[in-house]
Amino acid sequence: MRTRLTRNLQIGFGISISILIVSAIASYGSIENLIKSSSLVNHSDSVIQKLEVTVSVMKDAETGQRGYLLTGYEDFLEPYNGSRKKAIAYTNEFLKMTADNPHQQVWGSKIKELLIHRLDILHKLIEKKKSGTPITAEDMLEGKLAMDSLRNVVNHAELEEKNLLNNRLSVLNRYTYDTPFFLFIAAVVAVAISVFSYFRVINEVKERARLFDELRDQEQQTATLNEELTATNEELASANDELSAANEEINATNEELAAANEELASANEEINATNEDLAATNEELNAANEQLNESQEDIRDLNEKLGASNEELSATVDELYQSQQSLKALNDDLEDRVKARTKALTESEGRFRIMMETMPQIAWVSNNEGEINFFNKRWYTYTGMSYDESKGWGWSAGIHPDDLPFAAEKYKEILLSGESGEFETRKRRKDGDYRWHLARLQPVKNEDGEVQMWVGTATDIHELKNLQQQKDDFISIASHELKTPITSLKASLQLLDRIKDTPSALTVPKLVTQANKSLDRLNVLVEDLLNVSRLNQGQIHLHKTKFNLMELVNDTCQYIRIENVYQVVVTGEEALQAFADAKRVEQVLVNFLNNAIKYAPASKQIKINVEKTDGMAKVSVTDHGPGIASDKVPHLFDRYFRVDSAGMQFSGLGLGLYISAEIIKKHDGQIGVDSEEGKGSTFWFTIPLKGRG
Repeated sequence: MRTRLTRNLQIGFGISISILIVSAIASYGSIENLIKSSSLVNHSDSVIQKLEVTVSVMKDAETGQRGYLLTGYEDFLEPYNGSRKKAIAYTNEFLKMTADNPHQQVWGSKIKELLIHRLDILHKLIEKKKSGTPITAEDMLEGKLAMDSLRNVVNHAELEEKNLLNNRLSVLNRYTYDTPFFLFIAAVVAVAISVFSYFRVINEVKERARLFDELRDQEQQTATLNEELTATNEELASANDELSAANEEINATNEELAAANEELASANEEINATNEDLAATNEELNAANEQLNESQEDIRDLNEKLGASNEELSATVDELYQSQQSLKALNDDLEDRVKARTKALTESEGRFRIMMETMPQIAWVSNNEGEINFFNKRWYTYTGMSYDESKGWGWSAGIHPDDLPFAAEKYKEILLSGESGEFETRKRRKDGDYRWHLARLQPVKNEDGEVQMWVGTATDIHELKNLQQQKDDFISIASHELKTPITSLKASLQLLDRIKDTPSALTVPKLVTQANKSLDRLNVLVEDLLNVSRLNQGQIHLHKTKFNLMELVNDTCQYIRIENVYQVVVTGEEALQAFADAKRVEQVLVNFLNNAIKYAPASKQIKINVEKTDGMAKVSVTDHGPGIASDKVPHLFDRYFRVDSAGMQFSGLGLGLYISAEIIKKHDGQIGVDSEEGKGSTFWFTIPLKGRG
């Protein structure tokens, strides 16, 4: 009986271990194939990128050549110079990367052949321009056809590589989905076999109990027989030898029963220990369920905050749209004014010049060939250029080099159309800065409808462009920053949902902790958004009290000291009393400390100084990190501004320092930063020592 029980246990657990070993081997093979497929996908991405870079080099070469052909300035040839070497080098790299693909080798050879042909055409046209030889439409058409052929071949090569990429992605997806499914099936089978073995062992234990009861009945019967044998001892004297033999057999049976009793007691102890472990596991599972319920309540609260944040973001977008509409209305109004004044030009040149000089925008007059013969004073004030430098096509020197080809082409297109038009471009200010302007052209026609001259204006829209860019950047950053903790939280909840029927005492607490961390991070981001909204609506109210500033600083630093990673050194006047909102001051101080840790992680010592200066309480937080570039310091407290250090991007919405600055302003205090690259930064703020009447 004992041998059969041991054999059943060995068979059950042996099969489970074998399945787990087979699963591990299969998983290793799947993961190895997954890594190999991922490497092939990365290779396809690199090949496609190499093709795109080759086309980009050719586009730059064409742009430089076109600018030179239009203006005759050799500065436009800078993108063209060296393009042959770069393009051929990229094509050779493409051929090297696709050496194992005969189809791509064919396309690569065609690309190289067409690329060299197109470069030869570019060179021929440039040489014609330099020698003064006229450039015909056939020359331009030849170049266009060569570039179209090159683009067509490159598109075929990209399509070939994308098809290969899609095949590799399908293999990658199959390994991605098959591996977890296989592991799940193997684990279920192993658990099923373990359960089956468990019930086999239980049945063996029950069978032993039944045999024990039968042996006990036999003992009772044997005792009865002994009494009867004693009474009839004299009559059965001749059978004493047989009875002695029977007694020896009974003694042997008793020994076997005693051994069976010991085994049964040992089995009962193991069952009791198993029951205690199950009870402890049930208690841990109940605790984890309570934590999960609390997390779900937090998620519901967070969803409500996110709803409010989305409404505020929508209001911000509406405000930006209204600003755009206002600017459009202003431009329309200016256009109407230009039309009215253009009509007045035919009546009085004196009135025309007065009108042009009084306009707040840059204005000019050009002939039908586009040569400008008059600028208002605003042009000379803005650009610092003289009339001789600006007349004719000289004004193009004030256009940003990247915008000049487009601006010249658009300018000529409007002149040829004979109708009004507009385009955006960057104009250089006399201090060297470029600012965005909206250029509008309006034809002045005679009674027969013939264009006599053109009047143009340029309206400064730089602030609107920056505002639009800030809005786009903020929406992108906010979406990314909110998506990261939400994705982590979703993953934790999905894993909890998968193991809810078979929870693990180790896995459940880890997942709950991870979910709580994601909730905390999400709560910080939402709180920043709500604080900005409250500041915009004037809903942040201060609750000023008198408190010891040094005690507040020490209490705020405790969370850093507990982690024992960074050393916080606090110095200054210990008895200094301030009159302010302690919670808001603590919020500003926490932002300074978190920035010191985020942007200067290698600086393990953070210094905080509390002092009295000019009748105000001043708190300074100093780190010994990489410091901040001088051109970025003036923008640190702007809304949505984020600093990148040494090419590294940090998380956050760019609102922390902006909120801190607004809080200090509400206290009638000041906030600032002293920083030097390579030596660290000191952020500081001042708040009143007592209430002001």
